[in-house]
Amino acid sequence: MKEAKILGVSFSTLGFNATVSDLVARVEARQRTHVVTANPEVVMIAKENAGFQSILDQAYVVPDGIGIVYAAKMLDKPLHERVTGVELVDALMKEADRQGWKVFLLGASPDVNRMAAARLEKDFPGAKIVGRRDGYFSADEEQLLINEINAASPDLLFVAMGVPRQELWIAKHWSQLNTPIVIGIGGVFDVLAGTVKRAPVLWQKLHLEWLYRLLRQPSRWKRQLAIPRFVGAVLMEKWGKR
Repeated sequence: MKEAKILGVSFSTLGFNATVSDLVARVEARQRTHVVTANPEVVMIAKENAGFQSILDQAYVVPDGIGIVYAAKMLDKPLHERVTGVELVDALMKEADRQGWKVFLLGASPDVNRMAAARLEKDFPGAKIVGRRDGYFSADEEQLLINEINAASPDLLFVAMGVPRQELWIAKHWSQLNTPIVIGIGGVFDVLAGTVKRAPVLWQKLHLEWLYRLLRQPSRWKRQLAIPRFVGAVLMEKWGKR
């Protein structure tokens, strides 16, 4: 798999359709893969946290965030297309629907997890939701949860705990998990449940989803501070190469 390094994080250079095809092939081959959908916030966490960086070094990282694509262009890297978590979940669920794959949903609040499962069962009746658990569990419950996931033997494990908790949790238990594709998907369950609306198509085409979400959820402003720091770091890297 070809990769493009952005501020130390190696991203897959595959476009969206090629990424989906590659992940489908990995499920069929039972090739265990930890997928990280990374935006500028994820990159900045990795830049400041060596432990988190080491997790990304061993993961299959896709560019979820137009800022990553713009940075690749500025740095002359061969990365040209977003691979967003919400669209990746939809595409993988379509394949699960066709092939009867088993899916486990982990994370979010109890109500959001339940509503997301109901939505997926309605939209993709051929897929099998073989288990689900909200993200509110204690450390003492983790081994039972791992046992439950492995007993269900899912083809896809969607983990919606937010960054960086979901990546840290997956990495912590990676040696025990038997699922081919384990993917951290942030707030995708909220979108599926309808508690958070995705930006209208026009905003998506203008690459302003981040602004739409900020306007809808002003409490996210602290997270958005990663964007100017990311831009500054990219510019420093670009100018440093001259």
